[in-house]
Amino acid sequence: MSTADREAILVNQQAILARFGELALRSDDLDEILTEACRLVAEALQTDMAKVMELQKDRITLVVRAGVGWPPGIIGKATARAERGSSEGYALQTGKPAMSPDIALEKRFRYSQFIVDAGVKALINVVILGGKDRPAYGVLQVDSRTPRDFNDVDIEFLRSYANLLAAAVERLRIAAETRKHATWLRESEERYRMLATQIPQLVFTCTSSGERTWDSPQWIEYTGLTERISRGIGWLDAIHPDDRDATMIAWSTGEVKGEYAVEHRIRRADGAYRWFQTRARPVRPEGRTVTWLGTSTDVEDQARIREALERSGEELERRVSERTAELQQALDTLHQETRERSRAEERLRHSEKLKAIGQLTGGIAHDFNNMLQAIMSALSLIRVRLQQGRPTDVVTLVERAEKGAVRAATLTHRLLAFGRQQTLEPRLVSLDAIAHDMEDMIRRVVGSGINVELKLGDGMWLVQCDPNQMESALVNLCVNARDAMPEGGWLTITTSEVILGEAEVADFEDALPGRYCCIAVSDTGTGMSPKIMEHAFEPFFTTKPSGQGVGLGLSQIYGFVRQSGGIVQMETALGKGTTVRLCMPASVQREDVEDEHDAPAKTIMLVEDEEIVREVTAEQLRELGYRVLEADSGAAALRLLHAGARFDLLISDVALPGALNGRQVAESVRQRYSWMPVILVTGYAPGDALADMEVIRKPFSPEVLAQRVRSKLEQSQTDVD
Repeated sequence: MSTADREAILVNQQAILARFGELALRSDDLDEILTEACRLVAEALQTDMAKVMELQKDRITLVVRAGVGWPPGIIGKATARAERGSSEGYALQTGKPAMSPDIALEKRFRYSQFIVDAGVKALINVVILGGKDRPAYGVLQVDSRTPRDFNDVDIEFLRSYANLLAAAVERLRIAAETRKHATWLRESEERYRMLATQIPQLVFTCTSSGERTWDSPQWIEYTGLTERISRGIGWLDAIHPDDRDATMIAWSTGEVKGEYAVEHRIRRADGAYRWFQTRARPVRPEGRTVTWLGTSTDVEDQARIREALERSGEELERRVSERTAELQQALDTLHQETRERSRAEERLRHSEKLKAIGQLTGGIAHDFNNMLQAIMSALSLIRVRLQQGRPTDVVTLVERAEKGAVRAATLTHRLLAFGRQQTLEPRLVSLDAIAHDMEDMIRRVVGSGINVELKLGDGMWLVQCDPNQMESALVNLCVNARDAMPEGGWLTITTSEVILGEAEVADFEDALPGRYCCIAVSDTGTGMSPKIMEHAFEPFFTTKPSGQGVGLGLSQIYGFVRQSGGIVQMETALGKGTTVRLCMPASVQREDVEDEHDAPAKTIMLVEDEEIVREVTAEQLRELGYRVLEADSGAAALRLLHAGARFDLLISDVALPGALNGRQVAESVRQRYSWMPVILVTGYAPGDALADMEVIRKPFSPEVLAQRVRSKLEQSQTDVD
């Protein structure tokens, strides 16, 4: 562009600015000014269209207030959003012009659909500022239906143009507000006077000295004072003489407080006085008090009520005192009834205790008498046999007496367990391991008619309890489950780790909330009624026929668990089976005890089909301090193996019933645990079939068994180290 062309454009733009300035000063019609502004700016920049978009109260919506070159339905209706990503939002948020020479290539902004539909190809926005401390009025947007660049001259012109437009908008806004306020400064006065003549209060205005400057007709009518007398401080003539000092004191302090408030009596025109509550607040249009505006409200009824209340205060206090005495008497009676009820409940509990003690002592007496009878009878017969010179018969009688004594000791042990007074030998044990190790024994105890299933959690926590007592408790629960399923069924042993809350341990004295390890025995048997369940843990309570149970099994379990700090939970229903859950406090995690110096007792798997031999051998091993897992066949041994049973030494008879002999059992075990030491026991083995195995030949002495087992375990430990 040549210098001459640039100067011509500048001259034209300056002329247009001057023409618009004259219009902005002359016209009072905002729509006329905005429309002419759009026409002139389009002419100045030689574009097809222009528009003014007015920002709404939500500060984000823009409405096309005026424009030229736009199709019908746009002016006054089309809207845009002044949000991030729009050219309008950019201009309003940054104050900078937003130019798009070709919106088809524009990557910064998106455009309202009405702009695209109108065929706009290029545009530029400038902000129309608001007045002082006021938000922007909107944006002036120049649009072109052909792509084009807007140069620095165009931008500078638009800024000047937008400033003129902003000034015109602000001038009209101020003029409109001035007219509005003038109409309001007149209407409010009229409303005030109308209000003052219609409301029931006596309305007045005063100076800071308390002089009245204007009063409503109600004041003149109510007090009977003339308007002349009421002006100045003559209005005090209507105030009761006893209340005038308080009234003037309130006025003297009102200026400081910013509020005048007083209760006084005002004389009515007929001479009667009534109580009024007078309040006034200062009017301070420029920070200083020019007048006070106040009202006097009739509160005679409230005053009479207050007086009546004051007169009845003593009567009320007397009645309250009498009522308090009555309530105290009723409270004393209630306390007395509560004490009597507590004594009655204590007597009932005592009676229940005596009943339980009677049941307990009766059961003890019955069982001990039977045992004492057997012992005394055996001793008496021993004396007779010795007198008869038949000492060979004495051994059998001694055995019978010992059997009675053992039963008595067992009963005592159970009673101590119920009373939580037994001597326990607690150790850190895994309930999962106990269930694993006892699986085979439990299967033998319940018989082939019961399906046994183990669902073991293999948790990471150990509990502190007597393992022998826990094993005994587990066996007792399984026996009870078996007896509840005379037609067969399912017995399930489950272990889990749970968090018990306050509510779950509330019924157990000294039990604390926290982490517990649980072992549960569930059956599909006959179940129990709620009444029977209430007595299930009582000593000598049994539902079994006479001679089939003494009723100490569950009570012994309950006592052992409670003595160990645990709790017992039971779920049962008639015809739906029973679940008994023993929950023991979790003590430590397994990895925390891996470095303990005291090694746990070694476990030996003993495989022997001859019951007498197996029982005696197992007893000998237990006497030596070992734990023993018993199996009566190769198949039973492998079931224990596959169930995850852990042991340190395998002792197996060679000749076993079924498809597996002792050597095959040993080979199967070593396929899983290659380090496992093995001792085979045999009464006869042809040739060198066992030449590569450690063998003990029957019959053998307990000393030989002890020496071989100890040697084998020590050798195994050395090999591991």
